[in-house]
Amino acid sequence: MTVSDLPRALVFYTSVLQFQVVSQGQNEGLATACLRLGQETLILRDYAATGRSIPETLPSNDRSFQHIAIVVGDIAAAYAHLLRHDTRIVSAGIQRLPDWNVDAAGIRALYFRDPDGHFLELIQFPSNKGEPRWHRRSAQLFRGIDHTAIVVSDLKRSVQFYRDVLGFTIAGESFNYGGEQELLTRVAGARVRVTSFRGAKGPGIELLHYEAPGLARALSAAILSHDLSAWRINLHTSSGEATREAADPDDHALLVRQRPSNAAWSEYPLEALRQHWPRYLMEGAQLGIFMAVALFLALALEYPKSRLHQAIARPILRRFLFGIGIGITVVILIYSSWGRQSGAQFNPAVTLALLHLRRIQPWDAFFYIVAQFIGGWLGVVLAAAPFCRASAHKDVNFVVTAPGKQGVAAAFAAEFLISFILVAALRLVYQNDLAKPYFGYVAGLLLIVYITFEAPWSGMSLNPARSVASAMVARSWKAIWIYFVAPIAAMLLAAELFQ
Repeated sequence: MTVSDLPRALVFYTSVLQFQVVSQGQNEGLATACLRLGQETLILRDYAATGRSIPETLPSNDRSFQHIAIVVGDIAAAYAHLLRHDTRIVSAGIQRLPDWNVDAAGIRALYFRDPDGHFLELIQFPSNKGEPRWHRRSAQLFRGIDHTAIVVSDLKRSVQFYRDVLGFTIAGESFNYGGEQELLTRVAGARVRVTSFRGAKGPGIELLHYEAPGLARALSAAILSHDLSAWRINLHTSSGEATREAADPDDHALLVRQRPSNAAWSEYPLEALRQHWPRYLMEGAQLGIFMAVALFLALALEYPKSRLHQAIARPILRRFLFGIGIGITVVILIYSSWGRQSGAQFNPAVTLALLHLRRIQPWDAFFYIVAQFIGGWLGVVLAAAPFCRASAHKDVNFVVTAPGKQGVAAAFAAEFLISFILVAALRLVYQNDLAKPYFGYVAGLLLIVYITFEAPWSGMSLNPARSVASAMVARSWKAIWIYFVAPIAAMLLAAELFQ
């Protein structure tokens, strides 16, 4: 970012916000300083001929608006710290985003400004949101930079640029409005669509699209590098020119650098493991829980010596009860703390569909899938251990999925159809602001219907890891290819058609 007085800016960022100076330089009328907070860096630039200042009344919905979000461990203490240093506060105090806003619920935030008027944000994530590293114990009040946020005029165009041109993945979306959002931004009637992007490593980029009151333009002329409103986002890529300057559709400045050719090939997978291993474990554990519940339900409803089985003669009624149990389990997992943190995918086909939509990084997808297969298998093994003989009975058979009497072709068609409908329905629900909070309930309801009516055709899998988990323990691999090809192909197709 451009500053007007580098020594003054250094005092603010190091003394107030606890950044550390990494390096300083001077070159032909430009003084620079590289600062670090946690794992992230911020470069301050002070030109000998300073350009336009940032208007004191610049609104948060102005096209030139940009801020960095600084993660804190205790936002109340950080707010008090800012007040003790006479920092200019923008928001009407700390704002907690409401629980009805599922994607942002519980996030606490505050806008403020530095000595040059740059907007900054304090942010504290609840336990089920944000990168895992933000929840590790630390004595530091100011932890690091989670993202930089920019106002955009055309959300669709900007999403296409950051996702399709630059290759970022969509990490999250929310629609923020109401009193809390207005008090946070000081924009009356603010209705903001927020789209968060992540790369393989480093802070994210957050697009802010104000559906209301629209885009303000306090600075009519183009922003030049020596203007105080000038920010530049530094990006690293594995291909392209060594270094090039670029701009997004709204003329936000970018500096794209090629990743060094001698960088270790293992850098990104190791970084993914280091940052996100808790989420991988959560994914595996969730499918393990799912498989354990499925086996227990099968023992209760299908094992011939079970009293419940003997009391319920009609197979369709037993499948209906089985479906209710599975549906409730899935809803609980989706809305659990683990589910909210990992995304509650617990299905390689779903993970691959999200990878296709660029909503998950490739290495994250790889480790998610590995965890799903291992977790599912462990779930069956541990759940079956106390009931080995009953679990191995042909009517339970470790809840193996296999084609019904209609044959392999019918099983494939059925698996393809239910997989396609599942993803298509969930994508439509996810894209509707009113229906989105009920996403998990729709998934649970569909599973009840599928288990009740479709299970006789294919065993109702939808999930390669779920089928492999049972097949490995039962040593029954009949037509296992169906449960890879059909769900993956159908979900990829639905993701493409309903993105």
